[in-house]
Amino acid sequence: MKTFPDQGHQPSKSEEFPQKPLDNPADKPFNQARTAALRFLSHRSRSEAEVRRRLGTAHTGEVVDRVVGWLKDRRYLDDEAFAGEWRRQREIRRPRGAGMIRQELSRLGVDREVVEAALEGFDSAESAYLAAQKPAARLQNADHARFKQRLWGHLQRRGFEPEVIGKTIQRLWDELADPPADALTDPLDRHVDADPHEEQPYGSESEG
Repeated sequence: MKTFPDQGHQPSKSEEFPQKPLDNPADKPFNQARTAALRFLSHRSRSEAEVRRRLGTAHTGEVVDRVVGWLKDRRYLDDEAFAGEWRRQREIRRPRGAGMIRQELSRLGVDREVVEAALEGFDSAESAYLAAQKPAARLQNADHARFKQRLWGHLQRRGFEPEVIGKTIQRLWDELADPPADALTDPLDRHVDADPHEEQPYGSESEG
């Protein structure tokens, strides 16, 4: 699947994204809907449901079905790849618990079976650890009660389970007291968590 996660990314010629596909002049509704879909996809990859909702506001169901089929045939729409990339972006850039990722993908219209397949092998403990490193470093002079309270809320808002949260807090507290030999000089360099209110792992965008 061709995905374009960065804001404002324009596909290169080598990516062969058909910004101006050859049109059949006799099929104007399809051509217009396809152009709208390609423009929508140029900002970032999308789920099939997102594209259907977008096109459905201005085009008939028959035209939408044809455009979606055209996109899927060329792998510009692929919910399995989309869900897998969503998970990877969360793990790398904005760690969240599996439950929250599941909810996000569900809101985007991805089938439950596809979501569960994308989350197979998900490491909640490691994601929670990454998500908590930055605030933990800021709390290095706090007492244990404040340290636990602040990190608990931070991780809970990101959808991590209580058991994972408790173990993560204890791990970070122990590390502050006795840093591991391979710890970085500046723990903030390990991971930079993003705006907690930002839903899209690819960042904001202007879709025009």
